[in-house]
Amino acid sequence: MALVTWTDNLSVGVKSIDDQHTVLFNTINDLHAAKMKGQARAIVGELLCTLLVYTRSHFSAEEEIMERAKYYALATHRVEHQNLTNQVEEYVHRYQLGDLSLSVDLADFLSNWLKNHILSTDQSYRPWLNAHGVY
Repeated sequence: MALVTWTDNLSVGVKSIDDQHTVLFNTINDLHAAKMKGQARAIVGELLCTLLVYTRSHFSAEEEIMERAKYYALATHRVEHQNLTNQVEEYVHRYQLGDLSLSVDLADFLSNWLKNHILSTDQSYRPWLNAHGVY
């Protein structure tokens, strides 16, 4: 059973960003599935690295789109992105130090943050981007 499910109400109205969000959802679901099978420790390192690289790439692409559309709240959005990146980096650091308990709360933290970020912060740029020809 998936921890997070992509639904149309999560769409930000920009196909490339929606596609990237679904990849993030799938990564979170992969971690959750491994956790439910008792295999999280075996794959958490690889998933964390994948998540960190993809998160940075996604945030960069999203910010570039907002920058081209001259989105008025880009600076605030960048701060949120940096905060999440810092938190994911902290999980990576904990993993590198041998913290075996991190898989317990990592998937829940990521799913809650991602859903909340998309439903509030990302939804706020939808009208602006769409009005500026970004779909």
